[in-house]
Amino acid sequence: MKRAALLIINAAICGALSGCFTGIESTPRITPSDVSHAGVRTTSEQAFAATLIPEAPRAWMPGKQWQVADTRIAMIFTASSGSCDSLVGRTITYASERRVPSVTGVDAIELAFTGPDGQSLYYRPDLPADDWDDRASLAIPFAIELSPVAKADSLMRGNTYYITTPLWRDATGSPATGLRHIAVRVDSVTPGTERYPLKVAFTPVSEPDAKSKFILMTYGTSASATRNFDRLFSFTDPRRSYPRITDATWQKIIRSQVEAGMTRDECRLALGAPDHIDRGATPGAQLERWTYDNGVYLIFEDGILERWRK
Repeated sequence: MKRAALLIINAAICGALSGCFTGIESTPRITPSDVSHAGVRTTSEQAFAATLIPEAPRAWMPGKQWQVADTRIAMIFTASSGSCDSLVGRTITYASERRVPSVTGVDAIELAFTGPDGQSLYYRPDLPADDWDDRASLAIPFAIELSPVAKADSLMRGNTYYITTPLWRDATGSPATGLRHIAVRVDSVTPGTERYPLKVAFTPVSEPDAKSKFILMTYGTSASATRNFDRLFSFTDPRRSYPRITDATWQKIIRSQVEAGMTRDECRLALGAPDHIDRGATPGAQLERWTYDNGVYLIFEDGILERWRK
């Protein structure tokens, strides 16, 4: 590439990194939320993820259980509750709900639970009693609802999927180097953390004797449900959808690696969808910058990767 052309591209890139493509024609920033409202049809993975939803409070029956994930759960129970010591990792069981007067004069809901040692525990969510029947879901702070965990385990255990995230962990919980777009067999789904309530353990199909790894998964439709099934797994082999990608490039993709000359599709497969896309143009080329929330950015010229930081 001639020196003059390189100077133009580098100037555009520097402008892009300061927040806009200074000195060249630019278009508005595109975000993932813009893409999500583009009328794309529901995938089979999204349909499956939609089955993993918490029960509506009005459907709760005595005996429903939560696993305590944090010692701070003691803060949510009223003064009339029993001992909250040593609850982490143990289960509390739903007993009943009742209407109680509140300081605002509007009846509120109080939930009664039985602790692992038989103690009575009472929690008053910020929920008017008249809204109880209309709530689609209700999270118990610092606890993991166990019925969605059991449902996910019954649906996923023993099945083979193609994992699309490299954010694996080993048996100790330490980060492990993971691959994308390879077949894995789900060994179990057990309680995870309050933020990521599903712990999905799996073994790569190509290494059946390898030690099991796991990823953390969310469910439902709340703002915190950022790692649902459809974000982490595919029912079909993604490789079949891209027959033109060479084997050498695919090996880089499954290892989350990029190199100059890769297309946008290849980079998206390797790193996932960007958090922001900025577009602009020089007199001789269309430029595009993909930015990820971990500081990674990619610069494309006419749809081909020219420069990146990882």
